[in-house]
Amino acid sequence: MVMEVVKIDEQGRLVIPKGIRERKGLKGEVQVLETEEGVIIKPRKAVSWDEMLDRKVKVDWSKALTVSLENISLDEFLLG
Repeated sequence: MVMEVVKIDEQGRLVIPKGIRERKGLKGEVQVLETEEGVIIKPRKAVSWDEMLDRKVKVDWSKALTVSLENISLDEFLLG
């Protein structure tokens, strides 16, 4: 693990040292995750539409619940 001290400027920016950026593949957009212990910065992986469609939720329609909304008002549906 490499630890370096960097300063945060008046606009809230910090510069991640070049060696760390290169080793971790940080460029362009990154993901910033807040944890109880601090912040994790990870490379943002580009996902193509094909990959997104492959990951889509699959529904077993034979187990899906059928609900008729004919006699229910929108307020009753939304507010219970």
